[in-house]
Amino acid sequence: MSLQIKSVCKKFGEKQVLTGINISMEKGTFLALLGPSGCGKTTLLQAIAGLTSIDGGKIIIDGTVVSEEGREVPAEKRNIGMVFQDFALWPHMNVFENVAFGLTLRGIRGNELKYRVVETLAIFHMEDYVSRYPHELSGGQKQRIAMARAIAPKPQLILMDEPLSSLDAGLRDEMRYELVRIFKQLNMTVVYVTHDQMEAMSMADQIVILKNGRCEQIGVPESLYYEPVSEYVARFMGSANILRKKGEFTRSFIRPDDVQLIDSDNAVYFISNQNQIITGKILQCSFQGHKYRYFVDVSDFENPIEVTYPEKISIGEQVRLFLPPNKCRQLQSV
Repeated sequence: MSLQIKSVCKKFGEKQVLTGINISMEKGTFLALLGPSGCGKTTLLQAIAGLTSIDGGKIIIDGTVVSEEGREVPAEKRNIGMVFQDFALWPHMNVFENVAFGLTLRGIRGNELKYRVVETLAIFHMEDYVSRYPHELSGGQKQRIAMARAIAPKPQLILMDEPLSSLDAGLRDEMRYELVRIFKQLNMTVVYVTHDQMEAMSMADQIVILKNGRCEQIGVPESLYYEPVSEYVARFMGSANILRKKGEFTRSFIRPDDVQLIDSDNAVYFISNQNQIITGKILQCSFQGHKYRYFVDVSDFENPIEVTYPEKISIGEQVRLFLPPNKCRQLQSV
């Protein structure tokens, strides 16, 4: 299943929530829509699903236009599976009945229904839970059942709206791996909404970063992390040092892990790179487990520079930092 979104626009009253969205993805792609609350990612997901009409542009699924101004193919005819943040399981139905729900709507009955349900549950290792009810399941088990229900009808496309946000951190990590495994195994096309950049980077083949209803940047996780086009993208994809000297307008950026702190063991290496060495004073220090995180005040720069280092350094101590030229990237826009 391929998906194309061409110049899609959407308004709610006077508020423009989507403007000129263009996305193209091939079958089997896992695409994350990433951005803060209010950036338009859930509205875009609902437009793909047919739950929200669009005011301009086109949405094309497998070569068929399903949305354009004045014409919408109903959601139930788009062959799309959806997984929501709150699981949306029927509390009066057991696991078997919840997973079977979409199949029975498509007229599947008898042995075929039973086979499809059990087959799908087995993918999530949940086939032994067919007679349990939602209130008898843990959060992770509920999420697996919600996903099994979504893929049981074998949809062309799976849409997921922050499906892991209600789980604790350890279970979220486990489910990320599980989701990627399953969707790659089934070669399914996925559009996944999240506000968590680590979730997007660890799961997605491609990421779309949205800002105020517009695509700020689209690309593979590595390109967005190391080659952001703007300060907005740089900061949204993780800790970033935005480098600007006082009185200047040009900005560049470097990731904290790429800044090198010079000590007596490596000082000789930097003798030939004096132009990239700066001196500053430790303002803050926090322990991060296998390393320390420092903010260093450098008099020539507008903002403190963040750096990580494996050893403890006292606040107020003078340090020297090396900014590798090949790690400093110019920002194309602000």
